[in-house]
Amino acid sequence: MRQDKSIYFLTGDLGYSVLEDIEKEFQSRFINVGIAEQNLIGIASGLALSGKKVYVYSIIPFITMRCFEQIRNDICYHNLNVTILGVGAGLSYGILWPTHFALEDIAILNVLPNMTIFSPCDETEAILGIKELYKLQRPCYFRIGKKQEPIIYKNSFNLKIGKGNVITEGSDIVIFSSGPIVSEVIKAVDILRIKKINASLVDIHTIKPIDYEIIIEKAKNKKMIFTVEEHYKIGGLGSIISQILVSEKNSQQVISIGIDNKFIKDVGSQNYLREKFGLSGDKIASIIVESLK
Repeated sequence: MRQDKSIYFLTGDLGYSVLEDIEKEFQSRFINVGIAEQNLIGIASGLALSGKKVYVYSIIPFITMRCFEQIRNDICYHNLNVTILGVGAGLSYGILWPTHFALEDIAILNVLPNMTIFSPCDETEAILGIKELYKLQRPCYFRIGKKQEPIIYKNSFNLKIGKGNVITEGSDIVIFSSGPIVSEVIKAVDILRIKKINASLVDIHTIKPIDYEIIIEKAKNKKMIFTVEEHYKIGGLGSIISQILVSEKNSQQVISIGIDNKFIKDVGSQNYLREKFGLSGDKIASIIVESLK
């Protein structure tokens, strides 16, 4: 915002202890629309049509599901320069009940023409990603965790939008994953290595446009293919990758590890819910071992 005077930042009455510095330094370009997310998207669209680059920030269900029609008709139809910053990926807001869970967002936004979807696994990738997305002049959805996710990438790397990144190489299976859940998948890979199962792990940070080449390449000659996501199995990363591999007449079995298509009625920390619904490192490893049997 210091470098580019065209940037506006909008929020829906959220971001306390997070956004105060932005509000203080850029008072004329920071707008708190209040709890009116549909209006927020309308204002963002008007600013973008006026030549501004706009970032909008809120909790994922409120900034995606509550105003899906406005995202579809106002932002995507006109291919506007608006980046949606959705916080609380997956089960991040575990203590605030299912109203705050983000398990459908990829499914509903992936279908929209012109939309780019970026899902970083840690802070390093988020910083690199926001810089790359800044260069795009089109609708973007940036799927953020909540806070204090484990650091996966200790050093900066050459991140490219639409290109996956290989974290580990293995000859037996391949696991495709995205977002903060990657930290649990890394734990699963370590457990599998002890059990003499060598896994390739591919970080699909850009879900749309997705990296067809790396998916097809890394699936070759593997016993099985797995996807892991903190999202419903329907419509998420697993569905997208399965569709790609079917179109390529790939014969290996694809196992999607994620949330079954049922409403969650449990409340608890993110770690508690991950363990309960099979998304902790040990549970992911167990599912993979049983599938291989």
